[in-house]
Amino acid sequence: MMRRPVMLICALAVMVTALSGCWSRKELGDLAVAIGLGIDRTDKGYRVTVQIVAPSLAAASSGGSGGPPALVVDTEAATIMEALRKLTTKLPRKIYLSHLSMLLLDEAMAKDGIRKPLDFLFRDHEVRPDFDVAIVRDGSAYDALSIMTPLERLPARDLYDSLNGSQKNWAPTSAVRLLDLMKWFDLDGQEAVLTGLHLVGNLEKGKTKENVESINSPLKFEYRGIGVMKDDVLLGWLNENDSKAYNYVTGKVKSTVGKVDCPDKAGTFVMEVLQAKSRIIPKLHNGQPSATVKITIEANIAEVECSLDLNNREVLDMMKTQAAKRTQELIAGGIRKVQSDFGVDIFGFGTKFHKKYPAYWASKHNQWNEEFSKMDVKVVMDYTIKGRGRIVNPPLKEEEP
Repeated sequence: MMRRPVMLICALAVMVTALSGCWSRKELGDLAVAIGLGIDRTDKGYRVTVQIVAPSLAAASSGGSGGPPALVVDTEAATIMEALRKLTTKLPRKIYLSHLSMLLLDEAMAKDGIRKPLDFLFRDHEVRPDFDVAIVRDGSAYDALSIMTPLERLPARDLYDSLNGSQKNWAPTSAVRLLDLMKWFDLDGQEAVLTGLHLVGNLEKGKTKENVESINSPLKFEYRGIGVMKDDVLLGWLNENDSKAYNYVTGKVKSTVGKVDCPDKAGTFVMEVLQAKSRIIPKLHNGQPSATVKITIEANIAEVECSLDLNNREVLDMMKTQAAKRTQELIAGGIRKVQSDFGVDIFGFGTKFHKKYPAYWASKHNQWNEEFSKMDVKVVMDYTIKGRGRIVNPPLKEEEP
């Protein structure tokens, strides 16, 4: 007889537990959802800027009332965490960072070191480290987050999409997530990189509706150059070609294009890279390190500005040789540039030596950047032309004999 009441009590207990909900839930109406975060170094410590989704204004914008779908607020404090909490004096809601798309840092702070100011992002349980990080060159993170962009209603999302799209289709940029930085800071044998962001044009007009209502926006943003880090300090910038070389070596090139001189004729042709793979092969001879970088590329002929017979196998072979030579020179030059000008291993050669030669690495890992700066690196190309496009030969007038 006692069994039935006991079973009933257990069933009620289970139901009460199921109906209790999530103890740590947060109502959307109590939060200010941040999609962009900017940090600038100031005399007081840090200027923290947050770009926040405005749900009511976003709905109004889609209905045609013209309100901006995002708000930008900023404040200064001695630490990042204090600044974020201080923002509640300007907002009726607590900042919620779980939906960040973009983190922007000013160049001055990057040259001082970014590990300490980013400590709160590494620790905070609400932060998901899957957003991108970039450095604002010759400007402030506040200004970069304050501009209005024509293609996306949420500017921080436009910054995120452009960075990832340029890495995928052009290659001289690198989309680095906070998670990547966390790994690099604890990794022996490879230093970090971050892409630079430029603001080009009229800054004041860029913060108004005129920037999205004009066919030629007064202010535009442009990702330009990869920044070389040593530990958490920015040393300097790579140009476009050297940035592309970095992405080739590290296997980040998905697609890109490159101009090549025509063989034995005036003019150029353009190759569209469809696929690129890289492999770093470390070598140790008499205690001296060296390495071979093997690059495998499949590409299409995308544009031809000289008279070439693309039906001729010998011509195609010459074009392949020219394209392979041009790419090999670009990559080798980029590696030498990093070795001579910065002396830090951003490519990950050290991680390969660590894996293949653990005894050598144990004795040299504290001096690895010095070893890398004088190490011989050979670049080997395996280049294949897959296609010639919809037409075979260019519609150009034949040259007079």
